[in-house]
Amino acid sequence: MAHKYINMKKKKTRKITAIVIICVLVLSGAACAAAGIYVYDVSVHAVNQERRPLACKKESLARHGFDVDAFEAQYHVDVVEIPSTFDDHMIPANYLSIDGDWKRDTVVMAHGLNGNRLTGYPVAKMLMAHGYNILTYDQRDSGENQAKYMTCGFWESKDFKDCVDYVRQRAGESQIGGWGSSIGGATIGFYLGTKEAQQNLDFAILDCPVSDMEEIIDVFLTRKAAWLPGSFKMKMGSLATWLRLGYSYKEGNVCDYVRETTVPVLVFNTKKDRVTPYHMGIDIYRAMENNKKKIVTVEDSSHTDIYWDHGEMYERGMIQFIENAADS
Repeated sequence: MAHKYINMKKKKTRKITAIVIICVLVLSGAACAAAGIYVYDVSVHAVNQERRPLACKKESLARHGFDVDAFEAQYHVDVVEIPSTFDDHMIPANYLSIDGDWKRDTVVMAHGLNGNRLTGYPVAKMLMAHGYNILTYDQRDSGENQAKYMTCGFWESKDFKDCVDYVRQRAGESQIGGWGSSIGGATIGFYLGTKEAQQNLDFAILDCPVSDMEEIIDVFLTRKAAWLPGSFKMKMGSLATWLRLGYSYKEGNVCDYVRETTVPVLVFNTKKDRVTPYHMGIDIYRAMENNKKKIVTVEDSSHTDIYWDHGEMYERGMIQFIENAADS
């Protein structure tokens, strides 16, 4: 009788243990899934929808003393839609010409998070004063671009390629360059790793660029979830992104893409940057092994404010670099 009781007790204990283990596994799986979905959602839907409209950026530029309407009135402006060859959406863009001649050297501009195609207008003004046409477009999930996901420059680089190809069709054999700020810098960085970039892009200017998708998601986009262990958070977010979109965060290091590029690249960065840390520009600069390159660092500007704070230096640095690149 005692032996039978002991066996029954052992079976009950094993059953309880199994239930506890299953519950722990289920809860652990649920925690992993919840963390992954959270990181995925806040990264691909990071654009502040209230700041998305063109009118919002127009007002922001006005606070800096920049009049969008007066700027556009000086030039020929074509509002165009470029079909995406990667995804089922149109890429809205403003194509600006000095005098209606589209066969001029042209710079394609890629804005950062919460920007739109008006963001780069102050830099466009500098470039157009030196004879360059401009094509500036809305990145994914920004401005009037209806593409669903913001991917920290990764898929955005496909739109950038389409914009460069569009300009090539209209500008002929004229030079084409790229200017990108923050995530727009990463956009161009990913593009620099392609064969098409070596053929079609004559120079690139990266302003406070993002160098690593994983780091920017960890330290900036998911900063409100600092209570989650960083490595766990990133592994789960990367897994969720891979399952849903087909790429992982490990594929999002810009340095891996710029390493072999032959396109001349100028990097602007600032030691006071609290969005893309100072080292990100340094990392991209050091990674490039086969091109003409230069880095310009300031001490005091906030993220992507260098051209506001040091306008003359910024303009001079850009033009000198572009002219030197053309001579190489």
